[in-house]
Amino acid sequence: MPRKVPEVKHLLKQLTREELLKLAKQKKLREIPANWTKEKIVNALLLNVKPSDITSLTRHKIKAKNPQVMGYKVRELGEKLERKVVSLLTSKGYKCEKNVRRRGAEFDVICFKKGGIFSDDEWIFVECKNKEKVIPADFKKFLGNFEIFCSEEKLDKNKVEGILYTTGVFDPEVKRQAREISNIKLKRIKLT
Repeated sequence: MPRKVPEVKHLLKQLTREELLKLAKQKKLREIPANWTKEKIVNALLLNVKPSDITSLTRHKIKAKNPQVMGYKVRELGEKLERKVVSLLTSKGYKCEKNVRRRGAEFDVICFKKGGIFSDDEWIFVECKNKEKVIPADFKKFLGNFEIFCSEEKLDKNKVEGILYTTGVFDPEVKRQAREISNIKLKRIKLT
């Protein structure tokens, strides 16, 4: 039985129904009935998986013997994630810029939409994490870069939306901290 049941439950709840079913199959659990709710599937998996089982499900398998090739492929996946996020936000009417540098910091994606007569301009600050699990140190760095960006652009940080995208899952502490800041969002995204 896993020692970290609350953490496991928190991580499982972030997965899609399809990911949960795939995990059940990997762990050779009995067939999950089609009418089971996501919550029931999470509870069935709860005592049969460890955090590493969940994060390994979100890991991108990269095959390369040469470390330089491996590094290139990891960067390539990161760029693919950024392009997907830019495409998503551009389709919502935002003008986006990737890899913006300000005061020694690099920001993955900055998006802007001009406001109308009765609405303010909209800014979105985006950080992309192509990793199995976003940990508190990642979130702290995201918030620091968010502060630098708002300061450099002379924007009220309470009026700028910050989004941290990942291909993996979020540590429970990251989710807890993000809930305390109303304009910060955490989102999972799949690379296809």
